[in-house]
Amino acid sequence: MLLITHYTRMQTRAAAEMTLKQQALAEIKAAWQRIEKYNLEFGKVCCEWRDKFKARGFRKEGDGVSPILDELGIPKSSAYYWMNRYEISIGVKSARPEKQKPEAPSLWTPADEKRANRSEPIACMDGYKILAKQMLEAGFCELLKKKAADQSHLWAAKDWAKLRLDLGDALED
Repeated sequence: MLLITHYTRMQTRAAAEMTLKQQALAEIKAAWQRIEKYNLEFGKVCCEWRDKFKARGFRKEGDGVSPILDELGIPKSSAYYWMNRYEISIGVKSARPEKQKPEAPSLWTPADEKRANRSEPIACMDGYKILAKQMLEAGFCELLKKKAADQSHLWAAKDWAKLRLDLGDALED
């Protein structure tokens, strides 16, 4: 009995002589090494030490749970994952609702169109080519006014673009 009392006194004295960081290091390491169901025990220990460090004002770099995790080689992402899972299990945090899969989009028909600026598509590609040439001419004129580039280069670019529209893939670069 005397031996047990002496041993208990030595444990108490050893625990009292350990710094807060050493205690945290020992407890977190032990929790990480134990294989618990869902590892919620590890999350609990990390949360407790996080709270103890906050309560004592350890907020400067190098203090808190993060450097202890680094020292033990425990991935922070794993620790924070289990801390979050533990907090959800005790009701401190609420679980995120599961993402719902979007319904399959329905096929669009002109009758379903609600935007006033929509019109019927042009019947053939020639109509789009005419519209593209008009856009090209308007842009060309605007760039000439702004003197955005050398005039001869603008003319060459306009002629090249019109040829591409007229000849399509038959013209090679």
